[in-house]
Amino acid sequence: MNTLRSGTPAMDVYQSVKNAIIQQTLKPGTALTENSLCAQLGVGRSPVRAALQLLADEGFVELLPNRGAHVATFTEKQLRQLCALRGMVLSFALEQTIDLYTEADLAHLEDCLTVQEDAFARLAFDDYITAVSQFYTGIIKKAGNPYLNEIAAAIINRIAVYLCLYDNFYSVKKTKSLPLHSRMLEGIREGKIKKVLRAHSEISARLLDTYGRMVPLNGGR
Repeated sequence: MNTLRSGTPAMDVYQSVKNAIIQQTLKPGTALTENSLCAQLGVGRSPVRAALQLLADEGFVELLPNRGAHVATFTEKQLRQLCALRGMVLSFALEQTIDLYTEADLAHLEDCLTVQEDAFARLAFDDYITAVSQFYTGIIKKAGNPYLNEIAAAIINRIAVYLCLYDNFYSVKKTKSLPLHSRMLEGIREGKIKKVLRAHSEISARLLDTYGRMVPLNGGR
């Protein structure tokens, strides 16, 4: 993946576009033309192209032949598959580790939930998404399998991008996923894999429900 140096015009473009995507002022499918970005941000084409390439590497932007750059989109089928895959990876990891959790492991997961709660209260969506991702990563890394970690990272990162594009973070008064993440942690503490997976299934159902309500607002496909 390409990287950009802090303080450069390319990084400024990257942050500006990414923030607009996270705040959902740039909707899924919106065209991102070089000319308009150059004019809006007062930079040349090279920084814009570098920023768009990094955003594409991260999944926020799609670079399409003969169509240029667009904010990424998801289909319902893609979201269902991502949720199912995350559930499968969680299930596999927990089957290997459910009886091996230490107080330190549980404390790490608890910390992730605390950060989620704090970030939601501050309306810090980027921090919230990071904490959610770290919660799932913490469960899966317990299995100690680098190949599983690699697979899980791709799935978790893609769901994080989905949340940035379609989640209703800024329009709700309380987070519905945090209590379910807490229930997942309870299941791990109790050694009950089915309890963990039931809570995950409910989270997945909520994601799909939110997608169904947000897509018409975003002009989705």
